[in-house]
Amino acid sequence: MNKQHLIDRALNKDFLSAIEGQFLFKNLSTTELMWIAHELRIELAKENVVTWQIDRNINTTNACVANCKFCNFFRPPGHKDVYITTIDEYKIKIKETIKYGGDQILLQGGHHPDLGVEFYISLFKELKLLFPNIRLHALGPPEIAHICKLDKLSYKEALELLKGAGMDSLPGAGAEILNDRVRKIISTGKCSGIEWLDIMREAHKLNITTSATMMFGHVETLEERFEHLVWIREVQSEKPKKAKGFHAFIPWTFMDNKTLLQRVKGINSNITDDEYIRMIAISRIMLPNIPNI
Repeated sequence: MNKQHLIDRALNKDFLSAIEGQFLFKNLSTTELMWIAHELRIELAKENVVTWQIDRNINTTNACVANCKFCNFFRPPGHKDVYITTIDEYKIKIKETIKYGGDQILLQGGHHPDLGVEFYISLFKELKLLFPNIRLHALGPPEIAHICKLDKLSYKEALELLKGAGMDSLPGAGAEILNDRVRKIISTGKCSGIEWLDIMREAHKLNITTSATMMFGHVETLEERFEHLVWIREVQSEKPKKAKGFHAFIPWTFMDNKTLLQRVKGINSNITDDEYIRMIAISRIMLPNIPNI
């Protein structure tokens, strides 16, 4: 492959293939990747300005049957430490969020075997009644898939009900790595990669703005990272013109401390600071149709 030709195509916002993206990742210096990404960012932003969303992550419940081996948060149903967050607890946390300038709640939790769509409809309606100006960035594709299985709903039906109850946008939680080889190792009870993508497609058709994520630095290959980026980009390219689709893409590194992946399988996070910066840069290059990284 011709390096300069690929750089020119990247700067032109062409959709690079997974193989082309890997070539740049392997053959360009960190400075070169950062320069390309910065040029693309400046063109999108028009000003040298970085923006932030001030929100708070409030977990609905820590009971979960997904059995993710990278998660220290969950407890199996029936465990003595299981909780479901109460309305009084939401009130305290949301008031604190507003006090410090926040206007959004990232509302997520475990796959509780007894909490179906009616629980979330009731919760969203009550939170919106109490705090009408707070945005609910709520649940995620794995939770939507779980709710649909509990209540025998289609993705569209569940999303319409939740949107009607006050869900403003859908986080990109649970993407991890979308290849099912990886998912079978790290999250056997969570939705498949195809299910994750299909739920996002349905959300975009309903004009629900979403985000997308990637957790890397565990059992995935470099090829699977780039496959993940291409699949995200493809779903974004399919969205209706009126929809924002994926408003942001957020890559983060696997946090290994005391996880089952580390304790049982000996998997440690192997991502250096430099590689993290390189992944941020290549994400901007591979995802020219997503506004925020």
